[in-house]
Amino acid sequence: MLTRQVDSRMKALNPIPISYLVQTANQFVCDIYVKSDKGRANVKRYDEMKSLNILGLLTFYFKGSDENEAEDRIHRILWQDSRR
Repeated sequence: MLTRQVDSRMKALNPIPISYLVQTANQFVCDIYVKSDKGRANVKRYDEMKSLNILGLLTFYFKGSDENEAEDRIHRILWQDSRR
């Protein structure tokens, strides 16, 4: 299992639509969850993501055969413009 913590209040974090994050997560076989101080959501389920407060410190959990690829892709979409 891989975990990655991100602070969504950081300016380097790109605001992205929840639907894009959900669509990206569904491209992978592994389980992907995100936890905030207000709860936990399956990143592959739009209804769960929509109800989660995604401001503040977030912890993403990746578990499965393609967890490395999923973690890399989620990381890249969250910070896609930060290296420019």
